[in-house]
Amino acid sequence: MILFLDCFAGVAGDMLVAALVHAGAPLDAVLRDVRAVGIPGWAARVERVHRGAYAATRFIVEPDGAARPAGPAHDQDHGHDHGHGHDHGHGHDHGHAVPDSFPGQPQRDWATIRALLEAASLPARVKARSLATFARLAAAEGRVHGVPVDQVQFHEVGAVDSIVDIVAACSAMELLGIDEIVATPLPMGQGAVRTQHGVLSIPVPATVEVLRGYPVMPSPFGGELVTPTGAALVATLARPGSMPAMVIQSVGYGAGTRDPASHANVLRAVVGDGHAGSIVDVIELSAQVDDLPGESVPPLLDALFAAGALDAFVVPVLMKKGRPGLWIQALASEDGRVSVGEALLRHSGSFGYRFGPRAREVVGRRHESVTTDFGVVRIKIGEREGHLLHAAPEHDDCGAAARAAGVAVGEVYGQALARWTAGRNT
Repeated sequence: MILFLDCFAGVAGDMLVAALVHAGAPLDAVLRDVRAVGIPGWAARVERVHRGAYAATRFIVEPDGAARPAGPAHDQDHGHDHGHGHDHGHGHDHGHAVPDSFPGQPQRDWATIRALLEAASLPARVKARSLATFARLAAAEGRVHGVPVDQVQFHEVGAVDSIVDIVAACSAMELLGIDEIVATPLPMGQGAVRTQHGVLSIPVPATVEVLRGYPVMPSPFGGELVTPTGAALVATLARPGSMPAMVIQSVGYGAGTRDPASHANVLRAVVGDGHAGSIVDVIELSAQVDDLPGESVPPLLDALFAAGALDAFVVPVLMKKGRPGLWIQALASEDGRVSVGEALLRHSGSFGYRFGPRAREVVGRRHESVTTDFGVVRIKIGEREGHLLHAAPEHDDCGAAARAAGVAVGEVYGQALARWTAGRNT
């Protein structure tokens, strides 16, 4: 699946999460992944709002216990939005926040947050994407403040909100089955913003550093349109471009806190099937290595997928001089070849790789969600020319639900498939 982000009014972490939830990502499953990181003292919810002509969703993070009960304006009784010291006109991000917004929270440096993410029980691609995004954010903050990256402090609300936003966004992408992300150039607002470090010009320094190498453009709108967390998610996970060819499956609008008269303060997320039963050109990358230890294979695959690989695998082979080795192969879009190739070189130890065009024919793929006694499980559906070919519960969802409930994976799998089949036949 492809995610296209139309950032005409900018992007913030909470706006991206809200847009993905509005597009169909189940909030309960998203928050389950965030809780796996082990950060206490927060709650999250969404609410329906209007921004200009758009009915949109807002994602709100609050101190635990501050969440309002569900009502006509709320989808859930989970709480979430943030008071980062400068997020999209609502205040946002690490180190620039109102220091008592999340009372009792410790300061966390990047080394601490990285350890929390690495230890968390998260789907592989959620973990890889979260780590890559936070690493870019930490590196930018380190350059701004002139400190080693591991010592970058994410103060109180920033530590909580940045972790929630980043992990929630990456989880929502995974729940929607997103393999490729495309985003428009990011609009830079105008003016100044008051932060914990005093008054800063817009865009703030961390945002500028995060966006090194990513295209930006001027905007006639005042205020902070792009926050450091939003910039990090887009610049790390997306390639710049216009809407790609795809069959649109869902659309979501994520609201910022401000509701200016000048424009609709929303981020539009379009989810589509780029492989709707057609022949697709891809780039195949491959290399053989004879010195990669077995424990390094899972991190290699995680890195390839985080870099944008559409698929990847490793198989044992017999190499020259009779040496046992590993054959690594990855598929990437033409635009993703360089980043996937860099990940292959960096994490495999290979001194080079081969690449070339390949054609593949694939069936249309989409996801539906069912509610089981153990939680929400996605069903991956394969279709060709409008006819159902395959339907199977996502194993990662079944495994996470089974671990939480203390039951066998097969029990969750069987119930999810049975309920999806029953719902289809009613």
